[in-house]
Amino acid sequence: MMNNDGKIIDRAGRFSLVDTATGTYAIGMSGRFGAQSLSSFFDLSGRSWDKDPQSVGGVSVVPWGPDDQMPRMVRDLLERNNIGPGILARKLGLIYGQGVHLYRNVVQENEMQREWTQDEEIQSWLDSWDYQRYIREALTEYLHLGGHFTLYQSGKSVRIGKPWIHSLKCLPSEDCRFVWPDPNHTPTLDDIQEILVGDMERWRQLQIFPRFDKWQPTAHEAAVQYHSLRSFGRNLYAISSFHGSIPWMQDANDIAEIVRALNDNVIAAAYIVHEPQAYWNEKQTAIINDHPEWTDEQIAREVDSLRDKITRQIADVMAGKQNAGKFFTCVDFVDEMGHEQSWKIEPIELNLDKYIQAQKDISKMADSATTSAMGLSPALANIIIDGKSDSGSQMLYALKIFYGADTTIPEQIVLEALNDALRINFPQKKDLFLGFYHKTIQKEDNVSAGDRMTNQQ
Repeated sequence: MMNNDGKIIDRAGRFSLVDTATGTYAIGMSGRFGAQSLSSFFDLSGRSWDKDPQSVGGVSVVPWGPDDQMPRMVRDLLERNNIGPGILARKLGLIYGQGVHLYRNVVQENEMQREWTQDEEIQSWLDSWDYQRYIREALTEYLHLGGHFTLYQSGKSVRIGKPWIHSLKCLPSEDCRFVWPDPNHTPTLDDIQEILVGDMERWRQLQIFPRFDKWQPTAHEAAVQYHSLRSFGRNLYAISSFHGSIPWMQDANDIAEIVRALNDNVIAAAYIVHEPQAYWNEKQTAIINDHPEWTDEQIAREVDSLRDKITRQIADVMAGKQNAGKFFTCVDFVDEMGHEQSWKIEPIELNLDKYIQAQKDISKMADSATTSAMGLSPALANIIIDGKSDSGSQMLYALKIFYGADTTIPEQIVLEALNDALRINFPQKKDLFLGFYHKTIQKEDNVSAGDRMTNQQ
């Protein structure tokens, strides 16, 4: 593991551990993100990467990200993040609430309110396909990338001119790209007429679908539509709400790997081993006596081999958290001048407590930036800071604000395709909509003693 040539012996996130003659160093390289550069992929300078077409399987498409792999890169980033997936899962659960139900808008006391209801005919159509799975997948896509692709399947009803949506299917964002309509014109979302669907990494099972038009639902048996919250300055694909916090998330991802690599390689920086020269002089003399025919080069190689062997023995004993309780033995002796000689292992003051505290501070800032960017209060995201969690009243207040301000737009976008299909299939029931039902949560002080959570079995 020791190498005096300055070779990389390990990697931790964007840092490389380099072993040199003077020690092991952690060197931060220019934002490596897998095989991609963080600065080149998550380009936060505002470069318009969707202004030129890119060929996928011979089809000109609008690229999604500088390398046309935005969904995949966001996936890889979040899979390594310690809080991002949990926050998004909590946000999904809060928006989803008690599920999707029918309602109509009514005005009561000069306020618009929802009157929840049931309809057997509509429910029968919903039960004929897996609509709940579709809603969960569409909501997941929206929370990660600000939109979702939906496949409208009309089936045989198109052949007889009957406007009827048989079912809806949420397509993975990483498998969908806009087909570039005109090579001489930079398109807007209204210009897109076709959508390419398939494996965008390996160019397999590619299929072009027409874009769905809710005003002409019988035009195609199967069509795809993109439902999104348009990102400012972007005319086509939406980007995630946490795009600007991606550098923070990347740094947070690296912290655990850096600390782990530090533990594995701590011997290189934690100790200085003092070797008595007299010890090696005696070893060299013994080798010369045992092998008088050897050249000076052979004797030097043998001494170096013995030195490496002892160094490995010391490293095996002293390095790593698995070696707690082990000890190192050596023999003290007196040289020919009468001076006492011995091996010494001197610890270096590493200030690891300061290093770990600095990493903790960075982690807190990264967690705060991630939570804020994902649009969820720390009280609802279950973020614990300094071992303290928010009180019940803080969580309740945050929940009321969230339901009052942060659920309407996600509901409109996620359920837009479903409500469009409802208008097409049941035109006589235009006053009915599908929405997320959220049960009202009251303070425990306002709930009778027998019905409080603490008394529920």
